[in-house]
Amino acid sequence: MECCNNKHEHGHHHGHSRHHHHHCDGEGCSSSVRRYSAEIESAVLLAIGLAVPHVFPAIPWLQGVVCALALLPVGLPVVRETLGEWRRGDFFNEFSLMVLAAAGAFTLGEYPEGVAILLFYSLGEKLEDAATERSRERIRALLSKLPERAQVEGRGLVDPKEVRRGEVIVVRPGERVALDGELLSDEAASFDTSAFTGESLPVELEPGGEVAAGSIPVDRTVRLRVSRPYGESSMSRILAMIDDAASRKSRTETLLRRITRWYTPLVFAAAALLFVVPMVVALRGGGVFEWRVWLERSLVLLVCSCPCALVVSVPLSYFAAIGVASSRGLLFKSSEALDALRRCTTVFFDKTGTITAGKFGVSQVVASEGFDEGFVLKLAAAAEAESSHPLARAILEYAGPRTSEVALADLRTVRHGMEGRLGGRRVLVGSRRLLESKGLNVAESSAEGTEVCVALGERLIGRIYLSDTLRPDVAASFEALRRMGVSTIGLLSGDRREAVESTAKTVGADRFEAGLMPEDKASIVASEEGVGKRTVFVGDGINDAPSLAGATVGVAIGVGGTDLAMETADAVMTTPSPVALAEGFALSRKLKRVVSTNVAFAIGVKLIVMILGALGVATLWAAVFADTGITLLTVIFTLAALRLGKNS
Repeated sequence: MECCNNKHEHGHHHGHSRHHHHHCDGEGCSSSVRRYSAEIESAVLLAIGLAVPHVFPAIPWLQGVVCALALLPVGLPVVRETLGEWRRGDFFNEFSLMVLAAAGAFTLGEYPEGVAILLFYSLGEKLEDAATERSRERIRALLSKLPERAQVEGRGLVDPKEVRRGEVIVVRPGERVALDGELLSDEAASFDTSAFTGESLPVELEPGGEVAAGSIPVDRTVRLRVSRPYGESSMSRILAMIDDAASRKSRTETLLRRITRWYTPLVFAAAALLFVVPMVVALRGGGVFEWRVWLERSLVLLVCSCPCALVVSVPLSYFAAIGVASSRGLLFKSSEALDALRRCTTVFFDKTGTITAGKFGVSQVVASEGFDEGFVLKLAAAAEAESSHPLARAILEYAGPRTSEVALADLRTVRHGMEGRLGGRRVLVGSRRLLESKGLNVAESSAEGTEVCVALGERLIGRIYLSDTLRPDVAASFEALRRMGVSTIGLLSGDRREAVESTAKTVGADRFEAGLMPEDKASIVASEEGVGKRTVFVGDGINDAPSLAGATVGVAIGVGGTDLAMETADAVMTTPSPVALAEGFALSRKLKRVVSTNVAFAIGVKLIVMILGALGVATLWAAVFADTGITLLTVIFTLAALRLGKNS
């Protein structure tokens, strides 16, 4: 009903349903008893009321008294909600329906049925609240991964919210990192990143590497220079995205809201007509109007027509699915993105840092005639000395001590590389495009790997080839995506054609495009969207933001990815493995089946009971089952069905 939506939107019932114990550890049991105390009291009194006619058959009014007492614990909160909705001008709502149905049952002398209507309704509400809270707590468990204090050099233990960008924090082995920071170290350090990647194996980060909040240093104490304040940390932003996703409505939910706005008054009108029309016919025909019979049929229609099973199970399905996806390493910012994923048939991946690990190594140094490889490497290392680009770090690591043997003047970053001067002559280090843009004619090379060209003056003096490590599970992920209905998987990269082609063949991509600028990637995505194809784009860099925004579903790599990519995307992968995307497709498809099954089952049962009720076959007990019983069943089915296994 309308108020079902209001409950979820404004949280009328969530205030009394916060709980943190899901197993009977003493405190957990007492918490559960307190939560359901009103329902337990009513259930006990209802059981007594059902027994009264058999134990005290000579006192016919006693059952009514006991059932009236049974009605109070669960009935008073509903009456309060009803009056509150009336004050807001909403008269046709679920609360009004329940109160009217219970009052009608008592008028007919069907006291146990009157109690059952409100008892099972109240129980269903609290069970649904508990189910939603469990999903919310699974999501919010990430927040507990962040420590409440950070060890700041020169200040001691400080609230992470008070730590400023640029300050240095110290984290011992086994402690969690409170804020995002740059690793200050002379050597690599291993970190447990399972809090947001789900991966059990530690990740080794190089000096200067970005360490995300929530990580745990494995083998030694580390020093980190804080790169972002608490509110902007990876974990905080991820949590904000999840909260936002949980609060936004999917198209299915929005449709239900629109339907219930006019559905509820129609139900009231139909129930009234079911009582009034036979009365008018009887009076005009001179017959006897059996008001008890027709009032009961009207009440059956009222009770079982309530669409709570739909209004509860559909939002709960999306909420639970977002929680499951987050535990698998894929955070959806909205229900719409989760919905849209199953309809996508084309997936584009940025290559570097997405399909590949972004961990480059120099595979070959080729010097032009008249120059030696050592000089080419020294010049390249000198140009890349201040760069944080993965290719630059690989060249510097390979050059080792030779890095400082050459000093360049006027060094600056330009499009496609670096430019400087050596003894009055221009030095260019970067892609072939850089050299060609400066007027140098560079022949293409068939060597595999990412190419870095080195020019001195007006001459190409050598090339450095670097290879990137493929993520081990990419090929298996692509197969899983195809099983999910993806027909085209493509690689889009700014890298040279030979390197991209080699990668595409290795992982089994259907198509690839190389040498692309950011606008080129966005144009390819837009052209696919323009011919009616729904696309997914997966990327991690600033240059991927236009493509992420243009795709039906943009997916950013959250660990190691840029802020802009995460802000632009519809979903964020907290693990670099594309397996998470395949599981997202599986979850989206299963979610559709769960929602469709719930809707068909609820509507089917309700229609049958309403028809039987109008014919006088179905009783109020049947109506109670068709409403609250079906709601409970759909909630249980939703939570059970969305617990996807790893191989789902």
